[in-house]
Amino acid sequence: MRRGLRLRLALTHALVAVVAIVIVAVIVFVVGGQRFDAYLNQVQGARNQAVVRALAQTYTAPDGWDANAVYTLSRVAMDNNVDVAVYSLDGQLQFTVQGRHYGRGMMGNGGGMMGSGNGAGAGGLTPSGSPSPGYGAGQFKLQTYPVVVNGQKVATTEIYSNVGMRQAAESAYQSALTRNLIIAAVAAAVVAFLISLFVSRRITAPLEELTDAAADVATGDFGVRVAPRGNDEVSALAAAFNAMADRLARDEQWRRDMTADLSHELRTPLATIQTRIEALEDGVLPATPENLRVIGAEVERLGRLLGALRNLNELESEDLDVEHEQLDLAEVAADAVARADAAYLAKGVTLESRLLPITVKADRDRLLQVVGNLLDNALKFTPEGGRVHVAVGEGDGPAADEADDMSCHGFDITGKRWAVLAVRDSGTGIDPVDLPFVFDRFYRSRSARATQGVGLGLAIARGLVEAQGGEIEAANGPDGGAVFTVRLPRAG
Repeated sequence: MRRGLRLRLALTHALVAVVAIVIVAVIVFVVGGQRFDAYLNQVQGARNQAVVRALAQTYTAPDGWDANAVYTLSRVAMDNNVDVAVYSLDGQLQFTVQGRHYGRGMMGNGGGMMGSGNGAGAGGLTPSGSPSPGYGAGQFKLQTYPVVVNGQKVATTEIYSNVGMRQAAESAYQSALTRNLIIAAVAAAVVAFLISLFVSRRITAPLEELTDAAADVATGDFGVRVAPRGNDEVSALAAAFNAMADRLARDEQWRRDMTADLSHELRTPLATIQTRIEALEDGVLPATPENLRVIGAEVERLGRLLGALRNLNELESEDLDVEHEQLDLAEVAADAVARADAAYLAKGVTLESRLLPITVKADRDRLLQVVGNLLDNALKFTPEGGRVHVAVGEGDGPAADEADDMSCHGFDITGKRWAVLAVRDSGTGIDPVDLPFVFDRFYRSRSARATQGVGLGLAIARGLVEAQGGEIEAANGPDGGAVFTVRLPRAG
């Protein structure tokens, strides 16, 4: 089954070769036949002219041709394989010469010349010019020529050529041509078939390797790869397959990590809640507001996790409800900063902001969630004593210059005037290997394995920004740390 493509390619190439030979054969038979026929006419014309020249050269005025002249003409007729009849100006048969088939000399009255008004010689031509005995109708071709001596016409000659010999020559030519074309077609088909087997093997071998690799991937082996060969479409297919296998392997690893992270995120608060409730039931802990507050905090933690999963589901199913209204991006960012102050203060991280008023058309709650997720992410990767900067400015114009020290640079990438929000931290930054995947759902870098969360915050932030017609990107700052930039279209 795997060799089916190879065999089809080989047979196709062989068929193409045969079809090409057939087309060439048709053209050769039509054009070549016409040219060969013209060649035969030219040769016969040259023979006839040789007889006419001999007649003119052997003519003796005023008697015409004597026996020696007629004998000479018979030799010329035999050499050119034609029969000749010579007539006087008044249409009387003078003599005949037979040069076709028999190889005899002149035919005349008693084996000599025929005078005016005499009949045809034995085995020669009748005075009317009809074929001599032994030639059926359609076996000869008659051509008439004047005999001119010193500029004066002295006689008329009729030259008879054998059509059968002409047909035999054409038949031999066509037979030889047909045989050679058949040999060429067979040879071309065989050579094309053999070459195609070699070429098709080079084409199908990578495809067979890709088929085997795809079968391995289908069984769950995501570590299989194929080696691209050359720089053609098959090589591009192999590279695409490797990229797909890499992504599947990465997704499988993310799925396992997500399962472990979700299990951990669920197990920890559930274990805390269970322990507290058992302690309250046994009377080990009193039912004080402080002990109940611990249980409430864990319940709230579970609620945030479920809310993140719900938001992600809404984003992926395109059921997200976004209400666009005109609002000041700086006010939204200030609200988010105020809500995060306590957490930053508890960890000992300084939160700074430079917020320039700018109006956008967006959903306030969704935008507040975006800024909150970015601030939570920055806090997670900023060590104690570090700093986090939040800046709001315009994508092009003077406001961008004021926000430049906050790493708000390169905003106007599509020619629009953007409202820009940037969050920069003083942490270790993002590993270049992880940079293309930081916004993928459930993706967690190696440096994030020791922190809480399941890798949903940035994925949700990207989905919310794009749902409002904006863009978000991640980069490393020139002085270290990570920079997250959000661009939103300005109102109006």
